[in-house]
Amino acid sequence: MNIVKKVSVFGSLFALGLFALVTPEAKTAFYFEDAKEVNAAVSKLVGKNPDAKAIAELAKKYSLDELMHVFKFRAKGGLGVGETAGAITPDGIEAKLQGLQKKEADKADLAKNGKAYATMGEVSLILAEISEAHTPKDKKGEKDPKKWKEFVEKMRTGSKDLITASNKSDAKGLKKAAKELNDSCIECHGIFRD
Repeated sequence: MNIVKKVSVFGSLFALGLFALVTPEAKTAFYFEDAKEVNAAVSKLVGKNPDAKAIAELAKKYSLDELMHVFKFRAKGGLGVGETAGAITPDGIEAKLQGLQKKEADKADLAKNGKAYATMGEVSLILAEISEAHTPKDKKGEKDPKKWKEFVEKMRTGSKDLITASNKSDAKGLKKAAKELNDSCIECHGIFRD
């Protein structure tokens, strides 16, 4: 292979590599390294009534996509459920909410894991507040700021209901709140997620 072809092949591969670095898929691969920072920033607000300044700082520092990653499985960089990895399964907030909406928790589960479920609600409430800070400015097709705010309010209500039901060991209330919270995510993603 002559030198011109070698340079041409190298140049093409180099350009392809640079392209990969700026694609969303590449961002996801690099994001996992930053997940601990995002998880810590969100966790710092759990158990508190975060003020508008703290919410605004998180909304400014991280994209909503990065922040929503806390809902994923702990093994995939999410926050997880409970203090100990794998003690509660599935060990991801999103997956656990889906499970709780399908099958009512029993008394033993609520007694053992109620605090962790309340924490899931607190994390979701923080993300609802941050989502409000990311409300789109203009309507573009179906992507209407009014609709966004409706989904945020549904997420906020579901989060508060999840906290209340978890603290009261109310299995029916927990199932209903998990469904409302999960539905708010699915409905919002159906319109706004690209």
